[in-house]
Amino acid sequence: MKELPCTRILLITGTPIQNNIEELWSLLNFIEPKIFDNFETFNQLYGNLENVEQVNTLQSKLKNHLLRRLKEDVENSIPPLTETIVNVELTTIQKAY
Repeated sequence: MKELPCTRILLITGTPIQNNIEELWSLLNFIEPKIFDNFETFNQLYGNLENVEQVNTLQSKLKNHLLRRLKEDVENSIPPLTETIVNVELTTIQKAY
């Protein structure tokens, strides 16, 4: 694969780890294709995080590539999340199915 002729690459995402390990790897591969060059190896190492050592190793690999900030750390004027639950009855056709 040919690399982009860029001196800097910036990715912004809200959920790089929550979705799945393949999405995380694809982001890392995009910004550092020489370091994160093989998904199978990455998946074997971090695809099923079972112990603290694996988590710590992954965190150390990510520390130069990931900046994590919580909403509380950067913006105090955003009100807390409120949830409204609206119960909606099924239509007659939906009930039939």
